[in-house]
This record gives sequence, structure tokens and C-alpha cells, in this order.
Amino acid sequence: MTYYQKSLGRLLIKLDHFRTKHVRHRNFLIVISFVVGALSALAAVFLKLLVGFVEHQASRINDLMNSNWLTAIFPLIGVGISLILLKKLFNNKLKRGVGFILRSILTEKSRMALKHTFGHVLTSSVTVAMGGSVGLEAPIVATGSAIGSNTAHDLRLPYRDTTLLLACGASSGIAAIFNSPIAGIIFALEVLMIDFNIPFVIPLLISTATATVVSQLLYPDKFFFLIIEGWNVASIPFYIILGSICGLASVYTTNVVEKIEDYFDMKGLNWKSWLRGSIPLCILIFILPGLYGEGYATITQLMKGNYEPLTSHTYFQYLGNKHVAIIVVCLLLIAFKSVSAGLTIGAGGNGGIFAPSLFIGGIVGFLFAYIVNLTGLVELNTANFIVASMAGVLAGVMHAPLTAIFLLAEITGGYTLFIPLMIVTAISYFMTRKYVKYSLYHKALVEKKIIKEDSNITEDYI
Repeated sequence: MTYYQKSLGRLLIKLDHFRTKHVRHRNFLIVISFVVGALSALAAVFLKLLVGFVEHQASRINDLMNSNWLTAIFPLIGVGISLILLKKLFNNKLKRGVGFILRSILTEKSRMALKHTFGHVLTSSVTVAMGGSVGLEAPIVATGSAIGSNTAHDLRLPYRDTTLLLACGASSGIAAIFNSPIAGIIFALEVLMIDFNIPFVIPLLISTATATVVSQLLYPDKFFFLIIEGWNVASIPFYIILGSICGLASVYTTNVVEKIEDYFDMKGLNWKSWLRGSIPLCILIFILPGLYGEGYATITQLMKGNYEPLTSHTYFQYLGNKHVAIIVVCLLLIAFKSVSAGLTIGAGGNGGIFAPSLFIGGIVGFLFAYIVNLTGLVELNTANFIVASMAGVLAGVMHAPLTAIFLLAEITGGYTLFIPLMIVTAISYFMTRKYVKYSLYHKALVEKKIIKEDSNITEDYI
């Protein structure tokens, strides 16, 4: 142990004695939750700004060359760099996804290694910025969780408080990305299965509010913001049908990602798996440029009524019938977004299924409304169906209907579409649960008997 480490240790001990003597524990947790929220927001803002900048440059390259053949190669490079970092810098010990956070809570007293505070930022930034077809939400949640966990460990806090600060970091990451503090809290309660009680909720409120404010100060323009209009009762039957379609899409997405990840897990993380995953991924992105990166830009354009990005820089734009081209591209995007996400992760990239779920949902909702409107029998509000479907697929894949409802409600700036969101997510969730009992986050934990079947909270462990 170095002199500086010893000095830091003595300083922390003195601070701990001072805190114990002069500061009420509840007030201290509120202050620390504020710090964790701010740090998690900084990580989230950095990642989103970096990825957004590179994706914008990639779009400019495509427009300049009138083709995407060059940017289609980017994922090969980005995933390759991520693989090098995972193997050489982190020695294959940097866990990916959200499931390992749950395992840390349940089996490791919420202790997360220090490398998780920066490892996910490094690997996910190169993965997604260079076109890996996954999202930043899982890496940001992992980073925030690690910040909270390590802060609590340095302050020598007990297991329950460590779990609380871990949850503060995770929820703050979601809040900072989407400017959605309530959805961030519900994510911690619903996905991370944190026990619901007042002492836990207050610090969560402080951390997510702080993260949202920090995000707004550093990036006043929202990362992802949708505008919707009011809905009418006559459209309810269509929302019911959409909910069923979202359920089918959720089952398909979950099964595809699971099977691809299982295949790559058996092969191990190596250079052969990098080529096995990256080359097909590049081919898919070349054929369907919409698979590049998170895909939020495409959804935003569809919300604005601009359908050109769907077929831009693809061979489908040369089809004689524009409507046929749009429908075909949408079907292919729905079918292959989950495939490309699985390939990205399996090849060595770092990212999550959160953004792909929202993307697939957005395309499903758009396609449904587009086809119905083509019949001329009724005119559906396309933007509303895009939003409702995003919530439906997210609820099904994550098995988190409340997170999906409140997230999309906050993204759209209000609760105008709350009833349709409830209808679509409820139907999608229950249909998915019929065929897929556990989410991608929880299945491995149930199989290894870390959590009990049908367990909803961690009260048995905390």
C-alpha cells in the first residue's frame, strides 16, 4: 500500500468519525445520493454527446458519398477496439449488461469492482459510436451503479446503504439520458428489484432530480424528445391490436438475442468470435443503414413525418413503389435489429438491449399506422402509435411495464398518451410473459437459483 493510499485511508476514517458524531445518517445519505446522481449524470452526458457527435459525422459521410459502404465498416473497428479493451485492459472480467448488477446486489453485498466505474464508458463509447447496433443505457446504468457502490464502500457504509447508493447511480443514469427522473426511480424498483420504502425513495428522488438538472445544464437540448398529440377513444381497438403485435415482437426479440448470445458464450470471447459477429453485422448495416448505432435518429425523423431515412442509401430506394419499399425496409429492420444487437454483443462490443427494444417498438408502431392509413379506411396518428409501440416492446423485453409507461410519458413531455400506453404495455407484457417467463436480465439468475421464481423484490436479501 502506497503512502497516498494510507493517507487517503486515514482521511476517510477521520471523516467517518466526524460524520458519525455530527451528521444524522439519513441526512448524510441524502448528501451522498446528490453526489452519486451528479457523477452518474456526467458519465451519461459524456457518452451521449460523444456517440451523438460520431453518429452525426457518419451520417455526413453517407450523404457526401451517397452510400454507406464506408460507415458500414465502422462497427468492425469499434467492436474490435472494445474486444481489445475487454481482453487486454480488463482481462475479460468486465461484466456486461444489467444482470451482473443484480448478481452483485444479491450475492456480493452490492459490491462492484472499481473498473466498472470507467470500463463501460470506454468500451460502450467505441462500440456504439462506431455503429454497434446496441444502446448505451445498460453501460450507463452499470457505470452509475458502480459509482454508487464504490462511493458507499469507500465510506464504509453497510450493505443496505450500499444497495441504496447503487440504485441511486443506476436510476440517475436513466434519468440523465432521457430527462425522466420518475422512470429512473421506477427502473430501480422494477428492474433492479429494490425494496420499496420511504427511506429508500427519498435518496432516489434526490439523485435522479440531480442527474436530470445536471444533464439539462450541460446539454439543454434533449438527447431524445418526442412530441405527441391527443388521442381519441375510437382508436382504442387499434391500440389493442398494436399491443398484441408488440407482444409478438417482444417474444421474437428476446428469443433471438438470447440464442445469439448463448451461441457466442459457448465459443468464448476471442478474435474468431469478433470476426463471426462483426462481419455479418457490417453486411447487415450496409444493406440496412438504419441498423447503425442506437437508431434514435431514425425514430425522431419518423415522428416528424420524414420517412426518407428508412430507404436512404439503400437499394430499396430504387424500387418502383415507394410504399412497398418503406414496408419492406420496416419489416427487415424489425427482423434484424435484434440479430444485429446480438452480433454486436457476441463479437465483443458493449451495450444493451434497451435502445434496440425502443427502436424495434418505434418501427413496429410506425409500420402498423402506416399500413392502416394506406387502406384509407381510417386515419391514425402515426406519432402516437410510434410512442405507444415503443413502450409496448420495451415492457415486453424488459418485463418492466411501469418503467416503459413512465419513461415514454416523460419523453413525450406529459401524460397525454397515458391510457394508450397502459393498454399497449399491459397487453404486450402479459403476452410476452406467457411465452417468455423471465427477462434477459433475470433468467440466468433464476436458472442459477440466485433469485427465487416469481421474485419481485430483494427484501429477502437486504
